[in-house]
Amino acid sequence: MKTSITGLVAAILLAWGCADIGPVVSKTDMGNLEINILAPEGLDARAARIYVDDVSIGNVSSRMPVLQLKRGKRAIKVELEGADSYTESITILGEPNHQVLNVALKRKIGT
Repeated sequence: MKTSITGLVAAILLAWGCADIGPVVSKTDMGNLEINILAPEGLDARAARIYVDDVSIGNVSSRMPVLQLKRGKRAIKVELEGADSYTESITILGEPNHQVLNVALKRKIGT
């Protein structure tokens, strides 16, 4: 099941132009984005949902917080139940750059 979900995510990213794979893609066309999420006390950052250009890519684990994204401007959104959504536009610079996005989520008022 995990393999089919990974394949589905890869297909969606390719269809939306967020990621490229294959021998014709230069490393300079891709870039690393590390996403580190800090959740409010009592909420689990591992349950946060990550979106790139409005396409859900699932969760980013603390063991594997790095995404391979196509170079260019990308809209990153992080959602976690009980916390306000976080949205940021970031330009992926490509290799050899390793970019880091630190996300500190805030608890929703009233929860």
